[in-house]
Amino acid sequence: MNVKKIIIFLILILFYSFGFCQDYWESIFSFGESIHCLAINSIGYLFSGTQNGIYRSIDNGNNWENVGLENISVYCSTINSNNDIFAGTDGYYNIYRSIDNGANWTPQNSNTGNIISLTINSCGDIFAGSGGDYGIIRSTDNGVSWELVLSLSDCEAVYSIVENSEGVLFAGTINFIAEGGGVYRSTDQGDSWEHIGLECEYISSLAINSNDEIFAGSRGHHYEYSGGVFLSSDNGETWTELCEDVLVTSIAIDSEDKIFIGCSSLDYEPGAVWVSEDNGENWQLIESDLIDIYTSIEFLLISEDDYVYAISYGGSINNIYRSVQPTTGIDDFLIQEIQNIKSSNYPNPFNPSTTISFSIPDESKIELSIYNIKGEKVKTLVNEVLTQASHTVLWDGKDKNGKEVSTNVYLYTLRIGDKSVSRKMLLVR
Repeated sequence: MNVKKIIIFLILILFYSFGFCQDYWESIFSFGESIHCLAINSIGYLFSGTQNGIYRSIDNGNNWENVGLENISVYCSTINSNNDIFAGTDGYYNIYRSIDNGANWTPQNSNTGNIISLTINSCGDIFAGSGGDYGIIRSTDNGVSWELVLSLSDCEAVYSIVENSEGVLFAGTINFIAEGGGVYRSTDQGDSWEHIGLECEYISSLAINSNDEIFAGSRGHHYEYSGGVFLSSDNGETWTELCEDVLVTSIAIDSEDKIFIGCSSLDYEPGAVWVSEDNGENWQLIESDLIDIYTSIEFLLISEDDYVYAISYGGSINNIYRSVQPTTGIDDFLIQEIQNIKSSNYPNPFNPSTTISFSIPDESKIELSIYNIKGEKVKTLVNEVLTQASHTVLWDGKDKNGKEVSTNVYLYTLRIGDKSVSRKMLLVR
């Protein structure tokens, strides 16, 4: 990685590091080996797939026990409407099923290579994506028998399979060795498939919002390395890149269509969990003492009651984290606004100037000042009594002596009486 990219990465760390307060996450499971997946059944039992089988919690994550498949790596899982659990593994039989909440597991007749993705469509058919050698297999009889419905090259792996409200299926694939990969589509419930785009992107995850828009997360590119998030509003015919320079491992969307992405911090790329509340136009880092920008995220899941779960990977201990409140209350975690006062600046990042906008409900003494990341005051823009109204103030990127300041993160602080609110700005010369 070149010096410029490292500098930009470090600036981004500073820029996003205060986006959310420090108690967004709680750790509910720690394991000395890899944790790959998580599933929740209709009665709230949690099932975690690890490098050493399946762990289960029946008390909301407070306690966990190994309930089977020991010494087998479980890469993915899914649960049907009857609470039957299916686990995709690297074992000889590859797919296992439990009909008693994980107490017992029965191997299914698949034997088609490592299974790294599982989903159940609206018809109850089970689709399993292989980590190589095959492609996608399907079972229409609850896992008793399987058929190959999409054949891929030995090097191409199916990381995600989703279905939209019209029954159209999409599969995201990765080919780490050669050209290929991207997104496939089936309009006939999996009978036939066609490649529809994002070739050479490492598509690790797919998600669909309430408007049937498709979001594809890429954890890299065969030639360009950098990943990102892509959006299609026409069933995959065309794609728009929403963000880049992140290695996306997982995407999840809550009931309010907030989009969450888990990212890898490999090679100094920003990791952790990010959220967009405007359909991918803007992204904000969710950071806390538990998950920061250096944390690599393997998997995201949002429960039916809108809690977000994140699985970290790397290092000697891997964890499952859960938001301490539902994602629908995410605004409570944002830097607190002074009551009845809104403030923002645009553009941000900026060069050479930015406009700070704010409104006050009553006539008040206002101080608006610029600070650097060391907490040193750069310039005071406003220090007077202002009337009840909306106000805009231009900062030209200069200090109190009229000298242009350098590329960095700055904060504007708006003080009203004994209260204050601060926001970050990124100046890029």
